[in-house]
Amino acid sequence: MDALLNRASVEGLRFFGRMSASISHELKNTLSIMNENAGLLEDLALLAEQGKALDASRVKDLGSAIKRQIRRTDLIIRNMNRFSHTVDQPLAEVEVAEFLEFILVVSRRLTAAQGVTVTVHAEGQSLMIVTRPFFLHTLVWLLLEFGMEQVGKSGTLILKPRKAASGAWIRLAGFERLTPEAGRNLPGKQDETLLTLLEAQLEMDFEQQALDLFLPKKIHDASLRGSASATS
Repeated sequence: MDALLNRASVEGLRFFGRMSASISHELKNTLSIMNENAGLLEDLALLAEQGKALDASRVKDLGSAIKRQIRRTDLIIRNMNRFSHTVDQPLAEVEVAEFLEFILVVSRRLTAAQGVTVTVHAEGQSLMIVTRPFFLHTLVWLLLEFGMEQVGKSGTLILKPRKAASGAWIRLAGFERLTPEAGRNLPGKQDETLLTLLEAQLEMDFEQQALDLFLPKKIHDASLRGSASATS
């Protein structure tokens, strides 16, 4: 188990760095917008000092724009904080559809850069599992990367969680040409390590043009017992 964790942690560190860089880029964008609006406010103040009428509506609009970016920045930071804490949660209970939505929020800049639309279609019922959140996030992202490569720009991918007798399935659909040849390297070595740690299974449904990821309702690895309140 330690060897598996070490292998997953090395790749997980790369994944964490990539996501952190993407999140910090979003923060930089919001700060740039606020800085630009603050500069416009300074310009208006300078004009007023020179005796020109102060455009109150313009000042109000700029203030509102800055407030919007502050709210956006706060949301990004809260999501970043939640993402960071998945690393120190060896085991936790998650609601599958909500967790998938969170994954998309964290990675939206990267999916947008690929020109791919990714959505979650849930059945409406709460679907709770006990899993390793960080490694699940990593695995789902790897599957999304594979999916985005297959569908190309302007493509659409759908994540569909559904209940299973002993856990949950997550279906990744939206493929048009998913063939054995396209999936010959899936799962790769990294995927296999994550699948083992998550006690999960990955299947390809060529008839339905989808990938299916099975996750147990609760990980049964003995080394994890008593490690988190989520198991109680």
